[in-house]
Amino acid sequence: MTALGSLASGRRLLVFVGPGGVGKTTLAAATAIDAARAGRRVAVITIDPAKRLADALGLDGLDDALRPVPGIVGGTLDAAMLDTRTSYDSLIARVADDPVERQRIFDNRVYQSFSRTLARSHAYVAMERLHDLYQLEAHDLIILDTPPTRSALDILDAPGRLSRFLDERVLAAFVADEGRGAGAWLRAKGTQAALRLFGAMAGDALMGELAGFFEVFFHLRDGFTARAATVQAALRAADTRFVLVSAPASTHLADAAYLRDSLLARHVPVDALVFNRAFHRTPTGAPLDAGEGWDPGGLLAQVWPDAPAEALATLEAARAERARRAEDDRARAAAVRAFAQGVPTARVLRLPRVGRGPDSVDELAALAAASREEGRWT
Repeated sequence: MTALGSLASGRRLLVFVGPGGVGKTTLAAATAIDAARAGRRVAVITIDPAKRLADALGLDGLDDALRPVPGIVGGTLDAAMLDTRTSYDSLIARVADDPVERQRIFDNRVYQSFSRTLARSHAYVAMERLHDLYQLEAHDLIILDTPPTRSALDILDAPGRLSRFLDERVLAAFVADEGRGAGAWLRAKGTQAALRLFGAMAGDALMGELAGFFEVFFHLRDGFTARAATVQAALRAADTRFVLVSAPASTHLADAAYLRDSLLARHVPVDALVFNRAFHRTPTGAPLDAGEGWDPGGLLAQVWPDAPAEALATLEAARAERARRAEDDRARAAAVRAFAQGVPTARVLRLPRVGRGPDSVDELAALAAASREEGRWT
């Protein structure tokens, strides 16, 4: 197993977080492939709206349904991408048994807006999908690829936020008397003035749909609360690990530092720091060094005193470029070391620069094979 694949060893849930544009989705896919080839039954789920996971796995496309990834020998790998609208509709279809009630939910304009446009809707449906995967027990490893930086924190906060919402008086106010229906909240003295103002601004029809929306959540609140508690426990379980992915460029490290500190403030341990595009490598795959004493132009002049000036100039340019890249790698290594001081217990992995992103299972596996563990940089 590669250094990247070893991150999944002994884990049930692996959560990849990090800034945008650092190859987080690609590395999540590479880790999933390595674990699957080692015999694990893996599900990789992306909630990144950029939809890169299908390309990284060499698939034509991905949607809410789990799809088997071809070319896996040893174990299995299924992949899906959460589409907010489809995923919410699937969720309602599962939890609302009555077809009439289910259609009433689908037709509700407040539900349509919530499930299709709100930024945090992705976080709530991701929480529900993670719960389903845990309950099915068809996979012994789940890899969750989160949206960039601050959106990833919504995934962590969603279970607690939903539970608080379902417990707060704002929900009960709309359905204060379950025996008399959702309209009973209209008689609550403390809310009449605010509701009259809202009705004047939004219209009675929309206010009625809002009441219907809250009534749906009120009747389903016990199930939502129980599932939220299960996911909260899963995210904090001993066999769950968080992997922070970044690149050693200053802009990416600034975003990664915000995420690192936010995770630690939530008492979420960061198990590994993975730095993509961290060093150049030679054609043999080894990290590039400065090549001190490497003077191809001088060697050529020794064996060919009359070598053309153009040839010597080309070799000198190659030597200078190698030295420049090696110096760049040293600077990036120093940046990685400084960043890792903030999480002294985390494993540190570095991956090389590649000419283009991998777009097949074999290329993803090769990327995982190129990962290098640097230990814990304290």
